[in-house]
Amino acid sequence: MRFIGSKLKALRELNGYTRKDLSVQIEVTEQAVWQYETDNVMPKIEILNAFQKIFNVDMAFLLSGNAPKHVVHEAKIAFRTTDRSSRKKTKLEARYLDFADGLTSYFEKFVSVRPAGFDKLQQMVQIKLSGTNNLIKIREVAKITRQFLGLQDNHDLMAKLEQVGIYIVEKDLGVHIDAYSTITDNGHAWIVLGSIKKSSVRRNFDLAHELGHLLLHNAIDFDELTAAEYKQIEHEAHTFAAEFLLPIEDFTADFKKLYRRSNPDYYLDLKRKYQVSIVAMAMHAYALGLMSYQEQRYFFGQRTKKGYKIMEPLDDQIVPVRPGKIRALIALLFNQQVLTLRDLSNHLHVRPTFIAQLFALEPNFFAKYQPQQRYANMQNVIPFPRRFSKD
Repeated sequence: MRFIGSKLKALRELNGYTRKDLSVQIEVTEQAVWQYETDNVMPKIEILNAFQKIFNVDMAFLLSGNAPKHVVHEAKIAFRTTDRSSRKKTKLEARYLDFADGLTSYFEKFVSVRPAGFDKLQQMVQIKLSGTNNLIKIREVAKITRQFLGLQDNHDLMAKLEQVGIYIVEKDLGVHIDAYSTITDNGHAWIVLGSIKKSSVRRNFDLAHELGHLLLHNAIDFDELTAAEYKQIEHEAHTFAAEFLLPIEDFTADFKKLYRRSNPDYYLDLKRKYQVSIVAMAMHAYALGLMSYQEQRYFFGQRTKKGYKIMEPLDDQIVPVRPGKIRALIALLFNQQVLTLRDLSNHLHVRPTFIAQLFALEPNFFAKYQPQQRYANMQNVIPFPRRFSKD
């Protein structure tokens, strides 16, 4: 067995470490880390042990096999961020998807996966787009998508997207990134949601926004966009999300029944129904011509006065929905004993903590699958004397 430097590099990038960061942790020079990664130097046993602890892998992970295959081009990742210039972050997220997609594919080998349907939806959308993304076509795509998903209640959006084959995970993306999406080389659609606490309605809009990117912009090279072009792409995804979550016929009819359109407090019933923020509904209503300029100005003044820019009414009452598909898949395999913790070590060479952190599972998710403690050698157990009756 030999040390595989590319696997160390993959683990380092997955965890967001620079070579300098890692060198400090294991108390070697940055040059030494570079030599490990380029297979110029074999790490000492104490360094290998440190890698196991830091990255939650077995030593065999670093001494066999190949680094996870690159399954996504960095330029194909649609970031919604105020820091689009950060190419380092894009590279790290591409590496995350390499691991996540590879492990998900491994788990799915053990179950019969029926055709999900997202590729069919993509084909339907492409026919409608015909090379241009104007408002009418985006509206048509939003309507087709909602019908295809069979979405009646926006609260079910997460589940509907997972049912058609989109992989959705939570991850710490920092404070500048809400979510991102991409389609891998093998055709898997991914939406990665930031794990920083958000209201349910904002999370719903994130999902719809990224769905818009997946359907409208899957062929775009984001690295080639100018600032103006990128702003336009974001506007299109935002428009799709609003049109998708607030179907024009139903929303228009409901909105016209509002007693006071310029007062945010009158939007609460609509927020419960559509699972969309008050401000998003007001902005969409203005875009549809349902609010006058004066009404919109008064609305935003009231929003500021009431403190709703920070937290809207109902935000603390509507419970956010969490991704469940990958978690359910892993639980099924372990509950049915198709896989065991020993398999993680013997075949994947990773520890349960590695899987839990990668897919944002509960820290104790694998605890119930730990093998029961048994005496390895009964000959070493001191027997207690039998009790006999006196008669």
